[in-house]
Amino acid sequence: MVSVREFKPEDAAQASVVFFESFKTYLKERMETDAPRPAEYTENLMRYTINEDCESISFVAEEDGRIVGCITVNLALKRGLGCLVRIGVMPGNAGKGIGKMLFRAADDFWKKRQTRKVRTCVSSINPGALKFYESCGFHVEATLKDHFFPGVDEHQLALFY
Repeated sequence: MVSVREFKPEDAAQASVVFFESFKTYLKERMETDAPRPAEYTENLMRYTINEDCESISFVAEEDGRIVGCITVNLALKRGLGCLVRIGVMPGNAGKGIGKMLFRAADDFWKKRQTRKVRTCVSSINPGALKFYESCGFHVEATLKDHFFPGVDEHQLALFY
């Protein structure tokens, strides 16, 4: 059974693998590294932080003691503007609703803080991710040509509350 909880520092090594493997499914030869980032790198990205301007939190999906999905989100507190920074699900677990479970945790975070808008982006070479975001209520606001790589556009997405 899969459960979602807040990220803990000891999850960092497994989370690194989740992001690496999930991004590799569509980036393929465009990957910037040929191995997951060090745990310390991922821990710094996913660590809970809050200050007067911003709150950032990460959640993991866990199954049988193994991390199978991760999401990192933040919120500019004074403007009510959220950002879905990154989400990843292990390829063997894709299509099982894990991404939706992670998104619901983020959605609860934003709603409790009266967020007015959430933004994220998706690569044009990742149509499955675009479909996922649209199923969560996001819509394309703009497309940046040749943004990720030459010939690879970026779709800027928004979700309004």
